[in-house]
Amino acid sequence: MSLCYSAGVPLVLTCAQCREQVLEADRIEDEEECLLRDHLLAVHPNTVQAETLGVLLRHFVVTEPPPPAA
Repeated sequence: MSLCYSAGVPLVLTCAQCREQVLEADRIEDEEECLLRDHLLAVHPNTVQAETLGVLLRHFVVTEPPPPAA
């Protein structure tokens, strides 16, 4: 069973520690979760790995992308 988080709108995930934009996606499924975990392992190796997606998302600031320029 694959868990997924779907907001219905595009999301931008920025690392709360280093402010690097890590991911832009419509849904957070297994592949996106792996990218977030990889970021924490590579850039913040002393960070304890989250056991669940909900805990993992606490390491990131989730926002909507800015509207396109007119």
